[in-house]
Amino acid sequence: MRTSSSEDIPIPGDYSGCILRGNFSRELKKRVAHSISCYQEAENIGSPAIQYLSAWKEKEKIIWYEFVGEQFRRLLMCDRGKEAEVFRDSILERRVYKYDDFDHEVQQEALDRTDLMKVRKKLRAESKKTGFNEAVYKVSLKGEGVVWLKDQAVVESYPRDHISLSHGCLMVVTKEMEVEEQLTKTETALHGANRELERLANLDGLTQIPNRRSFDRAMQREWKRLRRETGVLSLILCDVDDFKAFNDTYGHQAGDNCLRSVARVLNSQIKRPADLAARYGGEEFAVILPNTSAEGAFHQAESFRSAIEMLFIPHAGSSTGDYVTVSFGVSTFVPGDDAAPEALIAKTDAALYQAKESGRNKVVALLFEPDKGVNNGV
Repeated sequence: MRTSSSEDIPIPGDYSGCILRGNFSRELKKRVAHSISCYQEAENIGSPAIQYLSAWKEKEKIIWYEFVGEQFRRLLMCDRGKEAEVFRDSILERRVYKYDDFDHEVQQEALDRTDLMKVRKKLRAESKKTGFNEAVYKVSLKGEGVVWLKDQAVVESYPRDHISLSHGCLMVVTKEMEVEEQLTKTETALHGANRELERLANLDGLTQIPNRRSFDRAMQREWKRLRRETGVLSLILCDVDDFKAFNDTYGHQAGDNCLRSVARVLNSQIKRPADLAARYGGEEFAVILPNTSAEGAFHQAESFRSAIEMLFIPHAGSSTGDYVTVSFGVSTFVPGDDAAPEALIAKTDAALYQAKESGRNKVVALLFEPDKGVNNGV
């Protein structure tokens, strides 16, 4: 044990720090020497904690250790004086756990090595301000592989010397973190499975477009939204003409393929996120068009009708020609308190009925006026 030449402060024989030999205040040197003595004593009696004393200068990126025990050095498998560099280069990830007072949940913040290097100075400033630092590090060590270390440290500032000290303690928590990671993976897989179940619950198994359940939800949602915004809502209902005759002639597998083809046409032509094409039931489909005028909805339905006819799906039992055709009903309304979505659906269904009764393979549009009933078709 040596002493500082300018001050009667002991310097350990294996000391590799800077402060005890540097031009710093007696207060700082005494604090460092006392801490080193305490940490050495703790290690000598076999403390499982890996204790350290690190330091850094304000406005500088360099951090160094004033004390590192043999436990830490053995873990890092490095030479004396290289601990800070080796530990920094071994970090794969840094995690911080914070309690959210609003959600009453523990939130996890993770930084990989690249991001950590960018914010090291900021993190030191935060720990200096709070006087405390707690994080979990995922590190890759020679001979040990991946190891998780929990770091808890008290930070002290010495403005006169422009130095900050971090009195830290590391604990190996690899087993605990492996359990946490496995739980996280399980939860992620569970959430993914639940999302897939939700998706399937809202998808028609045959046509792979939204089903009636999804349509009902979207209709309620858009009705409420457009009532608040005083927006216009258009609805299209369509039905494959003479579909029973098609099934009787070509079989149910061909009928399924026909419905898939019709669904593809409808789904491919809607472009906006709020638009929805759904299988309404049997050979009937529905298309929700928020903020679409009566004229715009009519033209969209006509585009659907023409595109389906141009598929040229043979239909020997059709009453309209040689190929599969579809009839369309359209209705448009500004949602308000004096009507419900079911009324718009009923009016659109009435328009579809008119299209079927007046010859099929056509579009009929009815304006929805709750107090006046059905307007003239377009």
